[in-house]
Amino acid sequence: MTNDPNGGSQRDLEGLLLPEEGIVDLSDKLMGYMAEIELGGLSDIMGQVLDDFLEQCGGMPEDLNEPDSFDQITRNQVAITLAYQLGRLEGRSPQVVGLLIQQSIDSWGTSQLPESSNISEADFEHPKQLVYPRLRHLEYTEPEHWEE
Repeated sequence: MTNDPNGGSQRDLEGLLLPEEGIVDLSDKLMGYMAEIELGGLSDIMGQVLDDFLEQCGGMPEDLNEPDSFDQITRNQVAITLAYQLGRLEGRSPQVVGLLIQQSIDSWGTSQLPESSNISEADFEHPKQLVYPRLRHLEYTEPEHWEE
């Protein structure tokens, strides 16, 4: 455990991964907690900023006339809004988030993040545990700098 700036203690979670069932369980608990307390007040301007983030990272459809563009936009808006609200919850109540994480670790256990950035076809059977976390650790470069 390490001390956090809010006076509590927090386990060093660097490199630890929950199994997929644990991720879903923790997500559900955090979502339930966010729904129980009123985080409220996402202004339209902050919504526009979040939409700009989505657009900058390629999360918005290029052709708004496509039949599924509305669904894609709303799914992405929900995802980024929930991420924003989770950040607010962690900022306001880090003890609650830390406690829910610790309960998930105690219930589900953890594994170590593989050091290799190589992702095998078998890894795609468990993307939440074996693919997505590794992608977050990749260093992105501009396409023109990629070696062929």
